[in-house]
Amino acid sequence: MQYKKRFKMLFAFLLALILIIPVTVSADELESNEDLQLNYLALGDSLAAGINEKGELAKGYADYFALSLKEVEGLKSYNKGFAVPGYKTTDLLNDLKNNVSKSVINLEGIQKEEIDIVTAVKEADIITISIGANDVLSFVKPDQEGKINIDMAAVTAGIKASGENYHAILTNLKQLNPDVEIFVMGYYNPFPALENYKQQLSLLVKTLDGAVKQIATANGAHFVDVASAIAADEAKYLPNPENIHLSAEGYQVVADRFFEALLSLAEEEVLLKDIEGHWAEQYIKDVVAAGIMAGYEDSTFKPDQALSRVETVSTIIRSLELPDVLDMPFADVGDYPHEIKMDVAKAASIGLVKGYNGYLKPEDKVTRAQFALMVSRAYTAVSGQAYVPEKKAPYSDIAKLDAETQNAIALLHELGFNQEKNGKFSPSKAVTRAEAATVIWTFLSLAEN
Repeated sequence: MQYKKRFKMLFAFLLALILIIPVTVSADELESNEDLQLNYLALGDSLAAGINEKGELAKGYADYFALSLKEVEGLKSYNKGFAVPGYKTTDLLNDLKNNVSKSVINLEGIQKEEIDIVTAVKEADIITISIGANDVLSFVKPDQEGKINIDMAAVTAGIKASGENYHAILTNLKQLNPDVEIFVMGYYNPFPALENYKQQLSLLVKTLDGAVKQIATANGAHFVDVASAIAADEAKYLPNPENIHLSAEGYQVVADRFFEALLSLAEEEVLLKDIEGHWAEQYIKDVVAAGIMAGYEDSTFKPDQALSRVETVSTIIRSLELPDVLDMPFADVGDYPHEIKMDVAKAASIGLVKGYNGYLKPEDKVTRAQFALMVSRAYTAVSGQAYVPEKKAPYSDIAKLDAETQNAIALLHELGFNQEKNGKFSPSKAVTRAEAATVIWTFLSLAEN
């Protein structure tokens, strides 16, 4: 049975590193299971390729980041073959559009093996990108007298163009691999020796960082700020005034920032102020951290709140790996965000929801019986066979329901769904967010076995 296993494995790997909450994978599995190791792809320009302060090809931040993963036995494969000195955003975008092939370059150097960029992206668990500086720096030219000429009109146009290209790059990457985690490197002042221009250059870096951070966030990527880290010791990290590239120590600092950003993923959205002591606390933390369900802007999860039909559909679909679907059979979901509409279309394509005369009725509350049917149909869609229980569910109020619904309720019972105190299932009662979290996470564990 397929589901978002790669993201779950990444999540488990991160938790194993920082030990913030228990995981569903045993310690033995963490040590031996290759699925917990990550395929890392570095894209970009000379910083990822590893040009040092002498202008020589050496280790870049990507290599040091890969070494950090290797140290904790978290590196399955690494390739910086698509990181090319001098590359602009247009070059990387063209590589993606033309699906170019290049030699694999890893910690052992250039390999005989070649891979095309589309395959490399699809196989990656993590992608780092550093690009865009060459789009702008050609308009920022220091001369031999220590003066700097900045063509602000050209710089502004360059920032705008590189931003549009960055958006296209990230969109392309996410289309090829929706589950990949993308980390985008920020910029730093490349001319720290020009003291008279520090304020002007600082403003330029902030402008570039602001534009790229906004685009990265909007496209589901993670922005990695490095400007302050490099500025902390410019003489050490940028020792050659005639070269904009970092020293080994500088690249290590940048790699550390990427590693910190990776570890922070395991902590995101697990601090919810209304779940402490709740019977479903751990399940809620797991599904939120895995991106299957989300908390609210006020840092609550509202575990006992009833789920709507559209929320239930999205929750179930996000736990599965399903191809995109263009056909939308329901007329009443047009005002929802694109991602939600895609979830609904996928759900309809596998028979998860059938609607009412062409309408989903998205805000209607989902009953326990309806939720059972949705989960059971998801099981059928991804396993290729209907769930057949070994014995009937032990509820006294489901005998009049049809056979499909009774079997579905038996599946929910196996997945740990709470029964009412009086031994009844209460099929017409609304399902809660906590109940959904418990079932979905247990469903993933069942699917793995």
